[in-house]
Amino acid sequence: MDANNLITLDEVKAQLNLTSDFNLDDALLNGYIVAAVEVAQKHIGKTFSDSDTTGTIVFNPAIKVGCLMYIAHLYANREITTDTTQSLIPMTVSSLWDVYREPCVY
Repeated sequence: MDANNLITLDEVKAQLNLTSDFNLDDALLNGYIVAAVEVAQKHIGKTFSDSDTTGTIVFNPAIKVGCLMYIAHLYANREITTDTTQSLIPMTVSSLWDVYREPCVY
């Protein structure tokens, strides 16, 4: 399943409070969409699908919100160096994804 079919660029821009006509970062944001979906699948231990089949999980609103929050985190912290304290994935994102996590997934 294509990550851009799961989360649209307009949804990401709304999450980031960017206007839909701001397009300077579109390629970057599309990359973050793909990365967030991939990270969510690895974290949960299943791939996403439209229907609940063996080895997959339905991409539901909680997972989507977690992906949008993860994308916002990546966008806000996109520099390799900073004067501010950095943190790992925000606890809220993990909380949204952990309930769907397969046992023994590391």
